[in-house]
Amino acid sequence: MKKKLIILGIASIALLTGCGQQNENKYTTGVENTEPTEKQMVCTRTTNMNGVEMDLRYEVYYEGENVNRVQTTEKVKSDSQEVLNQFKDQVETLYSNFDDIENYNYNVTIEGNLLTSTTDINYTKINMDELLAVDSSIEQLLNDNDKIDLDTIIQVYEAAGATCEEE
Repeated sequence: MKKKLIILGIASIALLTGCGQQNENKYTTGVENTEPTEKQMVCTRTTNMNGVEMDLRYEVYYEGENVNRVQTTEKVKSDSQEVLNQFKDQVETLYSNFDDIENYNYNVTIEGNLLTSTTDINYTKINMDELLAVDSSIEQLLNDNDKIDLDTIIQVYEAAGATCEEE
């Protein structure tokens, strides 16, 4: 049963890596422009199964319909060190496939009864061909401009049970 729970949890994390509040950032380009160019959407999901609590947060930075960056924080809380270690091993195995891709960064730590996994994926700087070579399923998230599509990534998060909100 523990193994099924861990596999389900890892599948959720893998599916969701990359949506509740919107922030606006302003950039200076030499031309005075007071309109924000980048917005933020945050998707969240909290679940508790068989004593394992998961708190998942996905911050999506975008312009128009193109996703520029996704930063995730996934927390798994359990009183079982064995469960946390298995989660850590699975997450590290999953993300290790992306080790050689610049602008795809992750970190996984365990402190006490809490595992924290963070990712930072900068799609404006990443080599998309390299990313697709590692994970071809990402192609399903691309729009006609070969950029990660905002509506599609929101659909993925919401289908997995996350709530996405703009502020």
